[in-house]
Formats: sequence, structure tokens, C-alpha cells
Amino acid sequence: MMECQNLTDMKIIRYALILILGLMLLASCDEYLDQTPDAVVTEDDIFSTYESFQGFIDANYAEILNYNHHYMVTTADFGGDVFCYINWASGWTGNDGDYWYIAGGHDDDTPSLFNSSFDNSWWGPNTTSGIWAGGWRGIRVCNVALEHLNLLSEATDEEKRLIEGQIYFFRAFFHAEIISAYGGMPYIDVAFKPNDNMELPRISYQECTERIVEDYDKAIPLLPVDWDQTARGAQSPGSNTGRITKGAALAYKQKALLYAASPLMNKFSGYDYSYNMALCERAAAAGAELIQLVDETGVYDLVPFSNYSDNFYKTDGTMPWTTETILQRVDDRYGKWSFISNIGCIYVPAQAGGDEACETVNQTYVDYFEMADGTRYKTDYDYDNSKRWENRDPRFRQNIYVDQDHWGFRDSTLIFNLWEGEGSDKNINNQIALPYVIKKFWPKGVNNYDQMWTEFRVISPRMRLAEVYLDYAEAVTAAYGPTGSAPGSNFTAVDAINRVRARAGMPNVTAEAPDYPSFMDLVWNERNVELCFEGHYWWDIRRWHVAHLPNYKEIINLSFDKDYTYFNRSVFLVRTFEDPKHYWLPLPRDLVQLYEGMYQNPGWE
Repeated sequence: MMECQNLTDMKIIRYALILILGLMLLASCDEYLDQTPDAVVTEDDIFSTYESFQGFIDANYAEILNYNHHYMVTTADFGGDVFCYINWASGWTGNDGDYWYIAGGHDDDTPSLFNSSFDNSWWGPNTTSGIWAGGWRGIRVCNVALEHLNLLSEATDEEKRLIEGQIYFFRAFFHAEIISAYGGMPYIDVAFKPNDNMELPRISYQECTERIVEDYDKAIPLLPVDWDQTARGAQSPGSNTGRITKGAALAYKQKALLYAASPLMNKFSGYDYSYNMALCERAAAAGAELIQLVDETGVYDLVPFSNYSDNFYKTDGTMPWTTETILQRVDDRYGKWSFISNIGCIYVPAQAGGDEACETVNQTYVDYFEMADGTRYKTDYDYDNSKRWENRDPRFRQNIYVDQDHWGFRDSTLIFNLWEGEGSDKNINNQIALPYVIKKFWPKGVNNYDQMWTEFRVISPRMRLAEVYLDYAEAVTAAYGPTGSAPGSNFTAVDAINRVRARAGMPNVTAEAPDYPSFMDLVWNERNVELCFEGHYWWDIRRWHVAHLPNYKEIINLSFDKDYTYFNRSVFLVRTFEDPKHYWLPLPRDLVQLYEGMYQNPGWE
């Protein structure tokens, strides 16, 4: 496994900020102060060599969000999959429908994935302002870089291709991130000058996606399958881990097309709430190209289930990066500080050393995990000790702690007591609202008793191979049916689902999907299980246009006593989610007041 020690955030930012500052000086008054000739940073200083040009665009790597490590007490889990007592996105505020808060629009210090300057004093200033603010900034970096490609003289042809490919990828990537939350936007492909007309109208989601795909198509032939196989990368093998590859561009091209084909986006673009078949076909084609690349070269591979957690955390001091990883933020904030400032503020209850919040899991979401034999979980099983938490899809206990699970090694009493009544951990003081605690990013032993946080490293992958298979399965199912495949490929949607399930030891499925209303419902369920808590669920239930339905709005509690003599389901909370209002985040008010073409999303003022 390649290590992620060289492409670190702070190294990137220190270098890139120096260069960006130089570019800003270029645009300022030539006679500002009495500068000596050596103090002036020229365009050639920034853009003439591969090293300096790469340093300029490296700022964009720091804009790749880690959904569970962006700001303290901030994740992307605000789709009702989890609930926490604190007043953040996955707590009362987000579930009350306050999307101004989620968007970071109340004030500059709102901790948000989208727009915030909030700093965490434990590990210093943030290096990104989120999907909205950071995305637009990243787009400008790309456009400035493209305008200065002609100055890149001290570089080989290969190095020029590497630079250009990264630029086109990032311009597409940031636009796609923004429109996924806000809907269609202007596609910005110029670095605006002060006198330029900036009153560009919003375009449809699908129109914007066409521009995104154009940039991905430009990036794909320019990017390497493996940086170590380039002449540049061979100079220091492993040092470019985390850089954009051909696989990343193909994976995100498929994702962009699948999103644009989804019912919500299809309606936003003027059609109806159904899958757009033509876009699904194109998404499937992109996925098939990547899957063929995987099968022929072995550049990516699903890790064995015994190493499944390596995708998310390591306890040996190395950063998580596996054969399955296609894109993630390479982050040097880790260890004890990661536990105290982030993971400990999101997933860890108070009795284990957590602070601020503990995201606990909706019983409805727990029900997504099938039985080990591939049948659906039934509410009758709540009363059956051999079925309720046992004999389930192995991914259930891999990702979620249940009652009487051990969260520590040092003392046999370090277990979860999640029943109702005296002596239970399930209360507001311990921050546990529902009887399920997320395990995916918080392993046993990383707590204030065992203190196994020194060698603890954690990450939320943004794209891994399992998602490629699931995106492909969804696109193929919509376009060709479960036993269909992209033209030129014999890899079906059923095959893609079974490849993901086989890793966990789950039985193969068939096109009939007898326990599901349709095979597409099975595909959706498989996404919920495999990608749980990685920041997909809210985006998925929105693009599928189901988030407003009653069963997606209810957060269900399961209460039981210490001796398991009763199990009662009850509605803990009914989330506020109005159609169409909550399907898109509100745009900043000052922006929509600038000109008519930048209109507000429906339901917001």
C-alpha cells in the first residue's frame, strides 16, 4: 500500500499560498511601496517551471473535503440517517429544515461543509471554506492556470500534460460539487477581470453537466493511470499518492452523468421525475471504461473484508489509503488531535472521551442491513435475539455498535449499555439519543481509557472502487435493466452489485430481487449499506426525489430494557423536509440580489 506522507495539506498550502500571493501582487499597482527588483514576483516565477506551476494548482487539493474532518462537529450526515442532540446539521437544526444553517448562511462562523470561515483552535486554521466558497475559489485557480499554460516552458511534454489534466479535472469537480447541492449554475471558464460582465445567468443542471463532462473528457487522456508509472513520478515513487488520476476522472465523469440523469435533476432541467435514459447510458459507458481498466490493469481492487476498515482508519500510524481508494483528501491532521477535535466531537459519546456530539443511527437505517442469508430485515425480528443484531449482513456490525458491544480493551466494563432506564448510557449527558453508535470511523480502543489515539489515523474517502460499481449498477439498471450492460461490455448491473456484496460474504442477488419492489430498490439499498455514513445518503435521497416521503422523514427509536423483555419502536422525530424547498440549498441572499439571472431556489427568500 502506498503511503500518503508527501502530498500533505500543509506542504501544499504553504507553497501554493506563496505563489498565489505572488499572483495577487502582479495584479496590484506596480509602484506599490518602494520594492527592490528581487521582491517582485513575476508571472514567469509562478508559471514557467513544472514545480512552481504544480505548486500553484496544488491549492485545489486542499479544497477536497473530508466530510468527517472538515470542521469540528460537522459531517454530511444530515439526511435522517443519524441524529445527535447538539444543534448542528445532524441534530435539531438540520432536521428542523434550517438549510440556511446547513449552507453556512447565518453567519461566518457557522460550521458548514458549504461556506464557513470557522476555525478549530485545536489544530489550527482550516485550509478550505467548503463546497460553495472553496469550490468557486478552486474554479478561479483553474481558470487562472489555464490562461497561463503558455508560460510553462521549463517542463517536459509529459509534465505539461499532467498539469493540464489536473486543471481540467478540478474545474469540472468543483462545478459538480456546487450544482449537486444548489442546482444549475453558470459554468465559469474564464478568470474574470474587473471590467468583465459577470452577470451570467444560471443554466439547467444538465446543461451545466455537459460542460463538466467536456472538462472531464479533456482531463482523461492527459492524466496517468498511476503516477509512479510516469517519468515524473518515477523520480520519487509514492510521493504523488493522492494526485488526480485517469481513474478519478472516469469515476467522476460517471458520477456527474448519473447525478444529472437522476429524477430530481431531470426535473430541474425541465423534464419529469424519472431517470434520463440517454444520460444513464453515457454514465454506464464511463463506468464500463473504468471497470475495464480495473480488470485489465489491476490498478484498483476491493480490499478483503478483513481489511475493510483500512479504507477509513488505521491504528498503526499510517494514513488510510488502499487499493480501493480513487480519491480522497490527503490530510496530515491526525492522531490524538483528530480524536479530540473531530472524531471525538462527532461519533464518540461522553463516557468514552467524546465531546460536543455523538451521531446515533436511525432504526430505519439499521433496517437497511439485510440478514446474512440475503433476506430483508423484518420488524418482527426486533424481539428475536438471534436475528435482531446477529446473523446480519457483516457490514452491519462492522459499521455500527449495538448494546453490549465493547468500545475499549482496558476494562471489561467499557461496553455500551443502550437500554432504557437507570444505569443506561442512552441519555443526553452521554450524548446518546438512539441505541446505535457509529463504528465506521471510530475503532475499539481509541478512547480516553485505552488512549490508542497516538497511532490513530482517520479519513473519509471521497471516491472508492465500491462506489464505481454501485454507480454503474444504478445507471445500467435505469438504462438497460438489471441484466443489461453498457455497450461493448458484458458486465451487468447484477454483476456489479454482486461484486460489492461478495467482498462482505453476502449471497449473490438475481434480477428478480424477490424481497424488493424492484431491482432498482435493491441497488438503492446496497448503496445505503455499503456507503453508510460516508456522506452519500442525503445526496442520494434528494436526487432520487424521495426525501419528502414520510418514511424518509421519520427518525425511529428502538427502546428496550436491560433484560430484553420488551422492544418498542417509536417515532423519535419527524424531520422537516418540504418539496420542493428542501431539495436545494438556498443561495446566499446577497448573490441573488445582484442581478435577475441569479435567481433564488424555490421556497427560499
